[in-house]
Amino acid sequence: MRTLATFLTLAAALGAAEYQYRSPIVFGRGQQDEKTGRYILHSKIWIMDEDGSNQRQITEGPSYDDHPSMYPDLRHVLYSEFTSPEFKTELGAKLIKLDIYSGAREVVAEAPGCALHHASLSPLENVLAYHRDCGKNHEEWVGWGAGAYRVNTAASNGVALPDSIIFMHEINKGGGSRFVSLARMWGHGAGAKMLFLTDDKSLHRRPAISPDGNLLAWQTNMNGKDDEIYLANIDGSNPRNLTDAPGDDGHPWFSRDGKTIVFESDRTGTWEIWKVDLATRKFTQLTHGGKKFESTRPRM
Repeated sequence: MRTLATFLTLAAALGAAEYQYRSPIVFGRGQQDEKTGRYILHSKIWIMDEDGSNQRQITEGPSYDDHPSMYPDLRHVLYSEFTSPEFKTELGAKLIKLDIYSGAREVVAEAPGCALHHASLSPLENVLAYHRDCGKNHEEWVGWGAGAYRVNTAASNGVALPDSIIFMHEINKGGGSRFVSLARMWGHGAGAKMLFLTDDKSLHRRPAISPDGNLLAWQTNMNGKDDEIYLANIDGSNPRNLTDAPGDDGHPWFSRDGKTIVFESDRTGTWEIWKVDLATRKFTQLTHGGKKFESTRPRM
């Protein structure tokens, strides 16, 4: 015999299954013990609407799930699935495409002995870029789809344009202070052309491009101790501080209409997801996980 509580539970489940996200944001979230600060889950993929409503976890299991991106159909998510529950590249990772409604999974790319991570789907023609980390020497690859290629410096966090890729170019990986510039590369191998978009005196990282291909956003500490999000023309000219607030701000990503940027910030004392309207410079906090949830790496 079914009780009223059973019917209410079934109705709630059906309502959740039928809910359609209007302009979803996907992000990584770690769960912590609020008293000790120890991780219960290191990273799972979550989803919410652009106003922060209807938050729910969409990946399960012991893996470390990272760097999600939305497909243009707003139904599928791409992310890196690490074999271990922690971010350990030597144990490998593959790229997964997940249906946010049915839960159906598809392996997009994998390579034996390699970790495929820092993946992103470009707002321009939906081009896939990812970092391929292979073997004991951790070879550095950036690229798009099957055309991913090795570069002769430490490189990661790429975002592709139809004819090129913008990525982090590191000159002293494993040294003391990190100095990373952003570079744009056209072509492969010895004939490739590269243009540096920032200097190499600071830690410039995690580039994002606007849907019209005209703007570049990225995370940098060039203004002082804290990380801020900067906005510039796509060639790196006219850089300006977008966030300019206490605490660290990072992992920017443009909305599909190009009007807002979502990002992670610890300005409240814990890592949360925020967004900023580019026209009004109005900032809105979207998650409120506090000491229980650490929310990072948002994408729309």
